Amino acid sequence: MKKLLIVAFVILTNSVFAQTFMAQTDPPILGKVCPDFSMSVITANGNEKNLTLSELRGKIVVMEFWATYCAPCIPSLKHFDRLQNQFGDAVKFIAISEENRDKVDAFIAKKGFKNITYAMDWGRKLNDMFYHHFIPHTVVIDQDGIVQAFTSPDEVDQFVIGKMLNREPVAFTMKHEYQEASYSQASVGGVTNYDQPIIVNKPKNQVYKVEFSNYKEGYSTEFVKESAHEYRFINCPLTLIYQILYDQKTSRVILDVNDRSKYTFDQQNLYCLDLSVPEYVGKTIQEVGLQQLEMLFPLKSKIENRNQKVFAIQKSELSGAIASKDSVGIQQKGLTIKDLVNYLESNPQLVDNLPVVNETGMPNETVIDLDWFQNYPDSIENRLRTLGLHGEVKMADITCLLLYESRLVSKNE
Repeated sequence: MKKLLIVAFVILTNSVFAQTFMAQTDPPILGKVCPDFSMSVITANGNEKNLTLSELRGKIVVMEFWATYCAPCIPSLKHFDRLQNQFGDAVKFIAISEENRDKVDAFIAKKGFKNITYAMDWGRKLNDMFYHHFIPHTVVIDQDGIVQAFTSPDEVDQFVIGKMLNREPVAFTMKHEYQEASYSQASVGGVTNYDQPIIVNKPKNQVYKVEFSNYKEGYSTEFVKESAHEYRFINCPLTLIYQILYDQKTSRVILDVNDRSKYTFDQQNLYCLDLSVPEYVGKTIQEVGLQQLEMLFPLKSKIENRNQKVFAIQKSELSGAIASKDSVGIQQKGLTIKDLVNYLESNPQLVDNLPVVNETGMPNETVIDLDWFQNYPDSIENRLRTLGLHGEVKMADITCLLLYESRLVSKNE
């Protein structure tokens, strides 16, 4: 196990939320009658009561899996609240959350979306039944109890509801995580038939997991790389999570936002993210992690070239006296100029927190005695001079990780 300790915190908190995306063995099948199930809905007086799918037969049922911390979920709930008011008793929009009731109650009181029904997913039974990786996640069930879509909230609008009420066929765009499972459909008498129904379930020995939560009491800030397919971020700011997923040094991260206070190491800005993405998923752990962050936060990311101040390693006019053995007398092999660049960027205090570039004219694979260099107790310039090199601070075009914010806009607004 490779373990990188970033910085230690001992801070208390009284609020921890968590959202886990897992799967179950026998979920509903697209194009088939949905098995009956029960959910705990919040009543007008703040209590809860059980409501079964069978009780809603004859209505169009739209289930929206959401969370208070999911930024894209909020405009979707507002959109569904309007549709519920428009279509009345013919449709049932149900917002399903597995968070604590106090968070959901505070959200309801603040946002005032009073038309939709809120339900609690105690024990995560519905989350497991309607298998999905990411939220928001929308499930559409028609008047006959047939599962019509596993999709995104923007696929359900007034025209779609109108067609379904008239029993006209609707071609939903499947949610991105299901699009690889192809299917064909045809309409017979206003009813959609699926030649190849999609069975949304997990493979055997499922270990796929994406778990996100806020600050965990009593833990330090850490990144743990269990393997190439399993990462654990503990109490990390978003900027650090992005940096590790992109494998970029701190000096090459540009935070282009108006309010930088949201991305500090303060307790309220720290999050936990567990990723386990086996090979059969067909995506890298970096792809899944970045996709999840983009779903939850307005902070976006991209790699681009920027003209930045850098510490450029160049050849010196003086010849270098390079030791032939490392600090314990072992002959050095395989340590290169590229390793020197990485060493300096990993120790930013040596180069005034600047990115480091190789301008020696020599290939990055050129072998040097890096171990001796690391242990030589002198200024960075004198240490470089012994290798026949020197450093110059200048402006240069380099590859950077740009983190920026984009305003979330609902197409229904």
